[in-house]
Amino acid sequence: MQRVPLGTDAAMFRAMHRDIVAAPRALPPWELLDAAALPDATREVVRRTWSARVEAEYRSMVVFGEVLARLPEAGLPLEVSSAATRLVQDEARHTEFCARIAEAFGGHHDALLDPTSLRLVDDGLAADLFVARWTASMFCIGETASVGLLEVLSEHATNPCVAAVIDSLLRDERMHDRFGWALAKIVFPRLSDDDREWLGADLAFAFAHYDANDAGCLRPDGGKVPDAPTEPEDALALGYGAASRWRLAPAFYRRLDEVILPGLADLGIPAYEAWVLRTEAPVPA
Repeated sequence: MQRVPLGTDAAMFRAMHRDIVAAPRALPPWELLDAAALPDATREVVRRTWSARVEAEYRSMVVFGEVLARLPEAGLPLEVSSAATRLVQDEARHTEFCARIAEAFGGHHDALLDPTSLRLVDDGLAADLFVARWTASMFCIGETASVGLLEVLSEHATNPCVAAVIDSLLRDERMHDRFGWALAKIVFPRLSDDDREWLGADLAFAFAHYDANDAGCLRPDGGKVPDAPTEPEDALALGYGAASRWRLAPAFYRRLDEVILPGLADLGIPAYEAWVLRTEAPVPA
């Protein structure tokens, strides 16, 4: 395992990275984080939450970079590849922002990367199916769900710096969501019927992952998430961007029901069948 690599002594790379992170928007008011205002236990909850996001955002940057590398092979227009470079830059910015918050609350030392997570599975797929696979899972599910989760966090963030970071992430994720569905409308129609069936079966694994990790619980009976919390929630931590899973689960399922499932089905992908099959798929770690 290795830690997320942050920091360089090379002035050129540092300057180029700063241009990406700082422009064209104002930086969050880092001086207003005020970690000392929280009790120790709450501070640790906030630290762990943002440290986990460091790992997740860095992983997204890696995945987007691999998808970007295969867009030309799939014969997609230059503008698609050019637009995709923006997504990689956004995830790099997100990684740094999350790391700065985690650092203010005690560090991101537990944001660890398994070497196997630093590249996508070498599945031997043709470019069209490779791009379609990760467009469906990373964009049409992952980024679309992320918009709903960040909207919850944005609504409840009370610390000005944390609110600014969440709003910056949300602004980017909304664009990533639109990018993903636009890409899906180009790539999915190129697939054969057999490819669509394969993609539907593969989506069952993606749904199992997001259902367990974003919602925090599998819903094998198709029932509704309880309105009452199933664990204590610290209002102070919520104000600093750390929400309990019982609060995030309804946002995930709402995006699933209103956007993800019907959107994929409209594009000819058997998403509803994949959702049912998720309970039979092993949940990735």
